[in-house]
Amino acid sequence: MRKDKERNTAHILYIEQGKSAKEIAELLGVSEKTISVWVNKYGWKSRLTAKVTSRDARIDNLKRIIDNIAEQRIELQAELSDLVKTNSDKERRQQIRMEMAGIDGTIANWNKTLENAEKETRITLGTYLTVMERVFRAMQVFDSKLHYQTIAFQEQHTTDITNELG
Repeated sequence: MRKDKERNTAHILYIEQGKSAKEIAELLGVSEKTISVWVNKYGWKSRLTAKVTSRDARIDNLKRIIDNIAEQRIELQAELSDLVKTNSDKERRQQIRMEMAGIDGTIANWNKTLENAEKETRITLGTYLTVMERVFRAMQVFDSKLHYQTIAFQEQHTTDITNELG
């Protein structure tokens, strides 16, 4: 029972928090070899890779890139406003305007990339429902009582997803 708790904790540390086998071993007081066995036996590396490269992760990364570029533009706009107020350094003002125009183009390109990523990686309703049916069937085999207790949830969840994706 203790090993199950350690393995579950290791799973969370590895997949959700991205900790290394060495870090997890030190935190849990188990050998690094034990962590490596669990990583291989339970396919944690594949799950971690899938999580890191998931649709949501890619979209979040694109949004962060856009936010960082937009922040640069805001800083340039503030600098330009200060220069305009003081009516100073016409050359720098022109340079800032050119930089801002370049940034505007860059942001437009990244937004297009984001829009395409959202379209290309959208899960279809049919695919989602197929996966959920497999999960619910597996739950039924694993624990029929639990499956029965979640029927109302299953119905509500599939209805919500159908409304969202359908």
